[in-house]
Amino acid sequence: DPELLTIKAVRTIESCPVIAAPQTADGAMVALDIVRGAVDLTGKTVIPVRFSMTRDAECRAAEHASLVRELVAHLDAVRDVALLNLGDPSIYATFQRIAPDVRACGFEARAIPGVPSFCAVAAALERDLTPEMSSPLHIVPGGYDDVRRAIGWPGTKVVMKARRSLADTKRILREEGAFDGAELVEDCGLPGERVYRSLDDVPDRGSYFSTMVVR
Repeated sequence: DPELLTIKAVRTIESCPVIAAPQTADGAMVALDIVRGAVDLTGKTVIPVRFSMTRDAECRAAEHASLVRELVAHLDAVRDVALLNLGDPSIYATFQRIAPDVRACGFEARAIPGVPSFCAVAAALERDLTPEMSSPLHIVPGGYDDVRRAIGWPGTKVVMKARRSLADTKRILREEGAFDGAELVEDCGLPGERVYRSLDDVPDRGSYFSTMVVR
């Protein structure tokens, strides 16, 4: 949601002549589209950032190194760069993986905190993620290998990018008696946002941006 960009994020993007924005294999640039709803990007240079999302560590390292070289080329020319990120740059984001290399080249790299998707999801669901001051909150990636163990943890569980293992997760929730306490939001804040109060209504192959809350 463009309205969830912080004032600091908007001012930072406005001040940078170069915008680096993630781009999917089919050419979509979700973060850039969101930013366009809050910032006039006229005259700015846009760098498409393409990552394969591979689990191969060497391949990821090569992709990150390539991006760092491209960013540093602009910084060398005294052109500040804003690297866009969905949500917050400290949560499953590329920024913290490349920032040390940018700094090692002699440049400053600062993270601008944002609104994490699971906080936006909690607002869409009108749910309190920590109903008691002593309530723990667990953030679990959708590809987590031991979902069953995570479901058994006390407190609220947030399953990020839940589509990856949605069918298995739904089965585990039923077996563990937690199915009725789970809700899900697809594409939170985007035009096609869908709120599911019951997982019975959720297709096993939903949106990539699917976030589940289990209480």
